Amino acid sequence: MDSSLFLDILQGHLLTQTEVFHGNDWQLVIDNDPKHTATKVKNWLSTNLPEVLLWPSQSPDLNPIENLFAWVKQELTKLVPKTISELKKMLEITWSRLDSNFLESYWSSIPRRRQMVIDSRGLPIKY
Repeated sequence: MDSSLFLDILQGHLLTQTEVFHGNDWQLVIDNDPKHTATKVKNWLSTNLPEVLLWPSQSPDLNPIENLFAWVKQELTKLVPKTISELKKMLEITWSRLDSNFLESYWSSIPRRRQMVIDSRGLPIKY
């Protein structure tokens, strides 16, 4: 993915999808990945989302999506896809099984993770 595709996703889906699921009670979280910090993306964000939470890059212990990706990978290895087509289909099925309670458990762990990193003085934590 590059900054143009990321911007297309933001423009085409972000505001409408978040309103459906969260109303106005949400915040975009991005890190310092070049696609997130490209000038055209920053300009769009400053116009459309004045509050964006900047996340430290290269911090998997603070990033619940890494745990989610690990769960998806574990589920896919149980299914043993034999072709790329099967893998894509199984990925779609696995992803569609995620529900809001499952995702909330990852999201709600952020304050605890943050405190653990503070307590460890920035050293990696086991999460």
